[in-house]
Amino acid sequence: MKKNIKLLSCAVVFLFLAGCLSTKSHSMLDKTPTGELLSPYLGAQAKIAVNDFELKTSGLDAQVSLALKEYFVNILNSTKRFLIVAPQDAALIISVGIVEFIPENSGGKSGLAGGGSSASSFMGGLLGEVLNKANMQLSLRIIDRVTLEVISSRDIQSQVVEHPGEKIKFPQDKVFRAGLSDYAGTPMGKVIYDCIVEAGRYIVQNVPLNYYNTPRL
Repeated sequence: MKKNIKLLSCAVVFLFLAGCLSTKSHSMLDKTPTGELLSPYLGAQAKIAVNDFELKTSGLDAQVSLALKEYFVNILNSTKRFLIVAPQDAALIISVGIVEFIPENSGGKSGLAGGGSSASSFMGGLLGEVLNKANMQLSLRIIDRVTLEVISSRDIQSQVVEHPGEKIKFPQDKVFRAGLSDYAGTPMGKVIYDCIVEAGRYIVQNVPLNYYNTPRL
């Protein structure tokens, strides 16, 4: 009887974990290169402008903010869906705020509540000792330049937990290595990658079709 109860308890825990993993905030991310966010595209483009990232948190170097914007613009260019222009020439303004940017939050134990937005982070939280936790949150808005109407908005966040002996791996293109090289191979680098790629995907999926009216150059 005790054995059956134990097995039932294990099954409940497993189902709980599976449910948490299936609802993580970055479930839409795939493992394809940044240039393959969606299927190949050769149609009309939308004219957009990307504002400088607004700093809504302290302790972030302005150069890092500029590097994040450059990486984001590179992601958008790789989708081949947008013509990025000056604000006065754009149909849409993309506004991004950096709400949280924590490269290191080390030490301590991590239980069920210590997981992150990726499977490795969540499961890692069950393993005990934590070397480092990295966190990032962006506030994203798509704005009509003429009417100033917010077409769509979303907060995007990620957490990655590093444990002893664990190596953090993620794709790195030239733009990342040039402007964000200090974070290469670190939990914060993975967090940046997750957030910026997901932000690019969100823009692709939420710019209305009627804004795609500029013939491809």
